[in-house]
Amino acid sequence: MMWFIKFMQKRPTDTTIRVARIVFGLIYIIALYYNLIIQAWAIETNFFWVELWESNSQIIKYAMISLWIVPIIMWATNICLLKKKHMRILQSVFGILLFYISSKIVEWPDLDVDSLVAFMWIFPLFAWITGKCITSTCLKYKETITKIRV
Repeated sequence: MMWFIKFMQKRPTDTTIRVARIVFGLIYIIALYYNLIIQAWAIETNFFWVELWESNSQIIKYAMISLWIVPIIMWATNICLLKKKHMRILQSVFGILLFYISSKIVEWPDLDVDSLVAFMWIFPLFAWITGKCITSTCLKYKETITKIRV
């Protein structure tokens, strides 16, 4: 038990964070694309109490898939888009959004992508709670560092 606590206190390296982002994003994109587009599984036709037509349903499927393009672009270019505080808020929003998306995928007996996405929402929320899944270049992004001389 103590080794787990010591492991959780450590901050992962930047390469570990970047690799985890890309693997997480690719698993999400590939799983949703294969199940929703190639196999043409359905999503719920009721989004925010508004009935959808088939063409709008296809647009929402592609929007759900393209959600993780931003972390892949951040990984490829190693740019910082937001401050640390705002990045943590964005991580929590991603987690809640993944939970909502998993609830909108219609459950089938042989469809496992809804369970996968429902399981994946835990990781962004865990990153938000710990605050350790932000690269070191983004930790000090847009912060003014003042030296106090004594």
